[in-house]
Amino acid sequence: MKALQFMQVGQPLALAEVAMPSAGPGALIFKVKACGICASDLHAAEVPGLLYAGTVLGHEYTGEVVEVGAGVEGWQIGDRLVALPAKACGACAACLEGRGDQCSQIVMQGFDPRMPGAYAEYSSCMARLAMKIPANLSDRDAATVEPLAVGLNAWKTAQVAPGASVLIIGAGIIGLSVAKWARFFGASDIGVSEMVPARLTRAHECGVGVVIDAAQHADPVAEYERRTGRKPSVIFECVGRPMLAQLIAMAPPHTHLVMVGTGMQPESFTVVSAAMKRLRITFAMAYEAADFPFVQRMLADGRIAVDGLVTATVSLELASAMFELLGKSNDHCKVLITP
Repeated sequence: MKALQFMQVGQPLALAEVAMPSAGPGALIFKVKACGICASDLHAAEVPGLLYAGTVLGHEYTGEVVEVGAGVEGWQIGDRLVALPAKACGACAACLEGRGDQCSQIVMQGFDPRMPGAYAEYSSCMARLAMKIPANLSDRDAATVEPLAVGLNAWKTAQVAPGASVLIIGAGIIGLSVAKWARFFGASDIGVSEMVPARLTRAHECGVGVVIDAAQHADPVAEYERRTGRKPSVIFECVGRPMLAQLIAMAPPHTHLVMVGTGMQPESFTVVSAAMKRLRITFAMAYEAADFPFVQRMLADGRIAVDGLVTATVSLELASAMFELLGKSNDHCKVLITP
């Protein structure tokens, strides 16, 4: 089968013929229907030594089951799925207590050669971490479950009070996901700061009330206050690039900074600068197992809309070039590989 492989930093992903996966105990093999190109993939491919040569990225996927592993019940060939992209060891204390998402030896799919991702024609997942896609939800829309779950978990992690004033830095898929959940859970004066015109338009279309052009306003906090009459009580960083020192400098006293962008480059900041303002800084990471079914149910029921989030689809043959494009300044939100 065909798969895209990371080879080394600075080189394009390589399209290669690799062995078809086989279903081990508890696993499902699926034909990939759609797989999102995630900013985490882009960041990982930039960091020397983080990925092994031959790694197949891809953890935001939908698929159709083609093989069912031993011991798996409730799944049949032809079922459509989304899945949490991980494999727990099954033997550590967390696993034995039924908390596989907190496994001490967890393998993250798409970042580890032991569990190749879905930049491929076929891939695998653990059946107990998979969910069937409802008939009224397309493969394309279901492929946004994972990034929407990231936004949901960030919102839950932040423990935002109802009616809070919220500013989101970055209007990519994660920033817009946080904005959608902010509206869903009743925040007021939701603001998004972004410098790419197409993303500013997208934020307007998603119902964001305060859209700030970062190219025109170097201090989005000041502009947010000018337009709303309020200081943001929570600021979500959804860019994934070093900017913590900048956020500390612009944040009002007692602000809660929530770092969602999972940046993989070193940050440099002075602790006393944050301490003097009595800032609270929280680092959000991925999601909990319960977030996936909740997000999928909200999508299927039409309570969360994904219109406009997917801005392009590409074949495996063209995905390497798109991956390179997305590593630079671009207008896209979510791009899906559709083998």
